[in-house]
Amino acid sequence: MMHDILLHKFKYSTLTELTGGYTNSSILLEGSDPLVVAKIFNAHNRDAITEIKCLTLLNNSGVSPKIHDYFEDNGSQYIIMDYVHGINSQRFLDDGDIHRAKEIYELLGIHLAKDIHSLKWRDGDPDLSIIELININIDDLNYVPNNQKEKVKQILNVSVIGEKTLIHGDYGPHNAILSNKLISIIDWEWAGWGNPLQDVAWVIWFVHLHYPNFSRELSEIFINAYSKFSDLKITNELVKVYSVSRVINVLDRIKYTNEEVKNEWLRRLEWTLETNFVG
Repeated sequence: MMHDILLHKFKYSTLTELTGGYTNSSILLEGSDPLVVAKIFNAHNRDAITEIKCLTLLNNSGVSPKIHDYFEDNGSQYIIMDYVHGINSQRFLDDGDIHRAKEIYELLGIHLAKDIHSLKWRDGDPDLSIIELININIDDLNYVPNNQKEKVKQILNVSVIGEKTLIHGDYGPHNAILSNKLISIIDWEWAGWGNPLQDVAWVIWFVHLHYPNFSRELSEIFINAYSKFSDLKITNELVKVYSVSRVINVLDRIKYTNEEVKNEWLRRLEWTLETNFVG
């Protein structure tokens, strides 16, 4: 049905399902001019609304795909955006290409500070969610061991004051497409207004978890590049706070999934509580 709807609307296109770098269902409309992708969500999905608002906000920034149209049809929401030619940046880390990985982490730092976190929350801005340090009652996560809950509460018992900026919510090489030494940031459905440390911490957490052999060097490159365009204070304590916060929020999102997934994220929580990320 989705294919029929797209073929009717874009009569001279050939449809190709995409994988890698896009979440939800994404279909390339070959033959379109410019070349575009249809990203498809279920109707009433708040993530689709968030992505539409962010892409619209960033439409002339060059840091994200240009949005052309969005519509609902037969119980689905469609976002039509530029197709980004290139390679998902995470592939270079998986291949152990440290030279290219250094370039990517420098670009990640520059674009995050200069093009994304430079957008400040103001009254009257697009109605995106406010993303707080913690959005849930930790005690409601019944499958998290009590000793871990107590450690989390101690770490999150901190007052962090700062101006709210646009945050991506899942920023990192896995959501960056590299093309001709430029990157384009995709998948904005977890975005909102919040402390910029949420994105900064997640980049550092991600590389420490998945690429420990490169983590110190790439984190330093990322922080140095980011700090050229921002005076945000980045310390091990603050990165730990926002990393733990994000893992807890993921644990809340997956509380109804299978035991294997929950156990993996409990392992990641324990690892996060024990890991030093900066310095």
